[in-house]
Amino acid sequence: MTSIQQLQEHIKRLNDERLLNQFDLYNTYSVKDIKEVIYYRLIECELENRRLLTHKIIEDEYEYAQ
Repeated sequence: MTSIQQLQEHIKRLNDERLLNQFDLYNTYSVKDIKEVIYYRLIECELENRRLLTHKIIEDEYEYAQ
């Protein structure tokens, strides 16, 4: 099993576009196992660190309103 630290390092190496795509992918899963939940939360934290999460949420809300 991959450690959380290894996952964090992997996520930090992703570029912004890939990170946002991964966020979208894991956000669409209706049933998640514990590894998917952890990965999703790590992605969410990295987006927040890069100050992209708020912009992503606003963008998604705008798209759903259309």
